[in-house]
Amino acid sequence: MVAIAPFRALRYDPAMVESLEKVIAPPYDVIDEAEQARLYDASPYNIVRLILGRQHPADTEQENRYTRARRDFEAWRRGGALQLEAREALYVIEHAFTRDGRRHARLGFLALLELGEETPRHILRHEATLAAPKADRTKLLEALPANLSPVFCVYPDEGGALQSRLAGLTAQPPSGVAALHGEPIRLWTVTAADVIEAVKRQLAGTAVLIADGHHRFEVAYAHRQRYPRVMCYFVSMADPGLVMRAIHRVVRPLQPAEAAALQELCAAEPARDLKELLGWLSQDAAPGCFGRVDGGRCEKVRVRPQRLAAWQAQADEALRRLDVGILHRLLLPGVGVSPPEVQYAAEAPQAVEMARKGQGSAWLLRPIPVRQVYELAAAGVTLPPKSTFFYPKVPSGLAINPLG
Repeated sequence: MVAIAPFRALRYDPAMVESLEKVIAPPYDVIDEAEQARLYDASPYNIVRLILGRQHPADTEQENRYTRARRDFEAWRRGGALQLEAREALYVIEHAFTRDGRRHARLGFLALLELGEETPRHILRHEATLAAPKADRTKLLEALPANLSPVFCVYPDEGGALQSRLAGLTAQPPSGVAALHGEPIRLWTVTAADVIEAVKRQLAGTAVLIADGHHRFEVAYAHRQRYPRVMCYFVSMADPGLVMRAIHRVVRPLQPAEAAALQELCAAEPARDLKELLGWLSQDAAPGCFGRVDGGRCEKVRVRPQRLAAWQAQADEALRRLDVGILHRLLLPGVGVSPPEVQYAAEAPQAVEMARKGQGSAWLLRPIPVRQVYELAAAGVTLPPKSTFFYPKVPSGLAINPLG
């Protein structure tokens, strides 16, 4: 059973920071060096200094990005930049954005999720995790005991009852406003006992799916004896602002023999440009269809029916009709490309540019519907890493859950 709780968050004091948007940041795993520098320059209190501090050549076990994060965190609390809320609350967050020329607004709320003692069947995970990010987040948690960024979860909400209740709360003035990359964000502090109880009852009868933050969740779960709750951002699957995007792949240049093997596996026809390629990809519903950009050539790629059928006959039932499964279990192994040789990009133009610089190829995928991801996770299926992108990412810094 899903058990959630309100909490007293640490929040930035408006009297101490110039504006909220100067101190929030994207999650650590999408911050590159240029973004990190921009966030550092935005404010001496920007949360990037905690979630992804700079590394220095002279760093040691005693002095490093994690110990500096701890010192900054403690100094910000002592100096009043971070203030502990007077009452326990849920924090409703509306994140507006534009995608494919359309305006969206995703509505969710922050609360604490009980981790429990046994393997949580009510907390569904769908992506494989990697050792290095978990080691990194473990070091940060051990140095700085706080949930700095929420785990992003989605939940079934038939008829949108809870979604409607949350939407009704947004008629009141928000307690915080900001913007991230030009996307407006509003936050409401909800302390009404009846609303909190209604939300708790709604989630108690269902299972939640981790949409983003698998590494953070696994680190939190590993420390559940000491810290039995973790801060999460919950969004209804009935929310029209819940947008799923694909994550594209970039592959190293293929050798002649590997290119020949690819031709045996796939049939390709040219596309005029990237726009036409993406349009075709969004319309073709058959599994095993990909966009491919190689050396400036745009191609509509389909796995040859006989090769696809032969592979599907022995593949895992849950993955045999998923493009990401076909790519990672059939095509890439079939041409000799191993997982460490694959890079990832959330935007198609970014993938194409990465391929151009590396003189490789970009493989463009279609997003998996949210309902299908939920059903696969409920069936115990683990997808390849970077199979889903619930857009946009949840900002860090709107609220912090102090531990211990």
